[in-house]
Amino acid sequence: MTTPAIETSVDLSCHRCGYDLRAQRQDGRCPECGASVAESRQWAAIPRLPAWRDSDPPWRRRVLAGTWVLVLLPLVAAMRASGWASEVRVPTLFDLPGSVGILEETLAFWPDVHRPLIFCVGMVLLFSKERGRRPGRLDWTRRWGVGCSYAVLLLSAAQILYIVALVAIGIAALFLSMPGKYQPGATRSFVEVGAVWLRYGPHPKETTVIALVGFSSTAILLACVQLFGALRRTGPSWLAAILLAPLALFSLVHLAHAVRFALFLSRRVPADVFRYTAYFQPALLVDPFAEIPIGIWPPWGPDRLAMGVEAVKACVVFGVAAWLGVAQFAAWRRRYAQASAA
Repeated sequence: MTTPAIETSVDLSCHRCGYDLRAQRQDGRCPECGASVAESRQWAAIPRLPAWRDSDPPWRRRVLAGTWVLVLLPLVAAMRASGWASEVRVPTLFDLPGSVGILEETLAFWPDVHRPLIFCVGMVLLFSKERGRRPGRLDWTRRWGVGCSYAVLLLSAAQILYIVALVAIGIAALFLSMPGKYQPGATRSFVEVGAVWLRYGPHPKETTVIALVGFSSTAILLACVQLFGALRRTGPSWLAAILLAPLALFSLVHLAHAVRFALFLSRRVPADVFRYTAYFQPALLVDPFAEIPIGIWPPWGPDRLAMGVEAVKACVVFGVAAWLGVAQFAAWRRRYAQASAA
């Protein structure tokens, strides 16, 4: 007896190559790639894009946390502009002269530290892997998005790691003060690494800034794909596309600027390009409000266009976070109702 063939009315594609398997036997294999038909049937039973309430709970929490991390990005700039960071004292381990005593003097408040760090944390959470669904054609955006986010963090850290270089040279000087027979073999390496980093690290070239703008813009552009897939599970697709359109548009504009300067179409990189090394520039939103009395609308200065762009970015990110937050609350409420009924 032979195994009956699958009915032609059932739409079944190979989970590897997409070949039509409707005419194949249930225990057969794909003629193109050799994948099992039974395995393809198992994959077909798994939804490709499940509803938000039926999706992977850890994935939902990570995506929601990533959006709120990006929403809180202007918090550090607001704390500095309001003067609150200069009033909060931090505990110190050693009571030494010149030690850090207030929050504003800590390393976390450096612009080249908190912006790329918060950006990387939020983006990596947005690109979390979802379990319990079939792989899609745009899943490659998640891997490339994580890579671009880490590239932004590493290139930004290269400008402030001169502190590590100073420590390495100090360790090397300590080793050199010892007799030659007691010096470890890594002494020369400490000297070379510290000297090279002090020479090139604190003064990055303009190509580094262009690369930062390109990587951060590409990461946001890929994140729009992931966010669109998440938002369309909880509401209309057209509304999700309209909400994410400004983020994608500004990322394309920043990416076009980076490509134009990378191709040497302009000899000098303007100062406004340096603002978007981490895509977001929250200081443009906070600083104008910190220089005027309360209750007076800030005057429109020469940076009004850049300020408007940052305002739109912040509103879009907040809108996405609020949208997903409401959907997550509805999922929790539904789960609680089901548990109570059981």
